[in-house]
Amino acid sequence: MVIAAGLAVLLFGLCGVVHAHAMSFVMRLTERRNVTGMRGLLVALYVLAMAHVAEAGLYALGFALGEQMGVGGFKAGNVTSFMDVFYFSVVNYTSLGLGDIYPTGHLRFLAGVEALNGFLLISCSASTIFLVTTHDKRRP
Repeated sequence: MVIAAGLAVLLFGLCGVVHAHAMSFVMRLTERRNVTGMRGLLVALYVLAMAHVAEAGLYALGFALGEQMGVGGFKAGNVTSFMDVFYFSVVNYTSLGLGDIYPTGHLRFLAGVEALNGFLLISCSASTIFLVTTHDKRRP
């Protein structure tokens, strides 16, 4: 349990830092170049989506590491590659939770933390997108 908790704390913070940098980049880029409206939306969507995919990838690495360390595993007939773990991580990060692959052992704790982290960071992205699309240089 200690290993799973340590992985959870590490990944939670690391993903937060990655996302803070992505949001900051979007805000600086759109303000500096006065990119608003539809163009601002597209910039924000693509940059923040790449950040979310990278963050889910970090959790996938955490799941794979946890599995290697004997913290838990995955229950499904077809988890044979890292891509399967990455797929689970994206589904879990977005709180979609299809249930075709699910963690066992203490990796269940890590999955819960990932879902919470994903929800928080997706909410932050929504706020950033709102700010970018409604910002108007002409207004004070």
